Amino acid sequence: MPYQIAALLAATCWSLSSLILAEPVRRLGGPRFCRLRMLYVSFALLIISIFRNQWETIEIGDFWLITLSAIIGLVVGDIGLFTAMARIGPRRTSVLFTTNAPMAAVGGVLLFDEVLRSWALLGAVLTVLGVMLAVNYGTNQDVKDSVFEKVDGSLKVGAFWASLGAFGQAIGALAAKPVLDHGADTLTVATLRVLIATPLMWLLANPTDKLASAPEKEPVANMDWLKLVASGTLAMVLGMSFLLYAIGNGDTGIASILGGTTPVIMLPLLWIATRRAPALGAWVGAILSIFGIALMM
Repeated sequence: MPYQIAALLAATCWSLSSLILAEPVRRLGGPRFCRLRMLYVSFALLIISIFRNQWETIEIGDFWLITLSAIIGLVVGDIGLFTAMARIGPRRTSVLFTTNAPMAAVGGVLLFDEVLRSWALLGAVLTVLGVMLAVNYGTNQDVKDSVFEKVDGSLKVGAFWASLGAFGQAIGALAAKPVLDHGADTLTVATLRVLIATPLMWLLANPTDKLASAPEKEPVANMDWLKLVASGTLAMVLGMSFLLYAIGNGDTGIASILGGTTPVIMLPLLWIATRRAPALGAWVGAILSIFGIALMM
């Protein structure tokens, strides 16, 4: 599979996951939902990895990089992402989260001597610009109080958590790239990351629950568990595996930028969910992103 396609599949998985978890994240609190979901993701990935039996592809010397990727990429990144989503919704969170792409691109150039050629660089710029336009102008005012658009608390605080999540995602991807370049199995690396991150998340995430909009004692409904499993499968089992495959088989910057097209892919999904067409600026942004993706591919 071309690594560009894998990165786009990751973005699609994350778009679907964000819409599925928008309501329970607001009600249960971002970090709490994140902790619960990570338990399921750890179990699912572990079972898959045991059956695939690719553990020998992991070298002992790579464990410190996998641990760094887990701590920064999942513990810091996911807590930031889910806290932001509980405060400012999936659309605004996704546009701020796309800043992980230029962070990772710069890191790939500085750390791994990757080169963004002229056409690819132009495509990258157009893609990021299109993503920003698509999300900033992506929803009509008619749905500003919906679960997808409502802002709880300070917008600046929510933006801080989303930016922290983006930083964690970028560092986590850069830390994992040398491991994947050594020939490590993508899904096995993903499994080790969540197995390391999950207990740390349960130890560290509790204090941040008060920063989200929902109380810790809010009961978890049966439908919440179904949404948790669905979003976890899409985002962590499929989406993260696709992204790690893309990073391991291509340029970190291009893979991260294509993986950051989540907000554009989310537009038609939001249209279906809200029954309101996105604004004109959203479509302009989407066209720019598609053109940018074509240049990069």
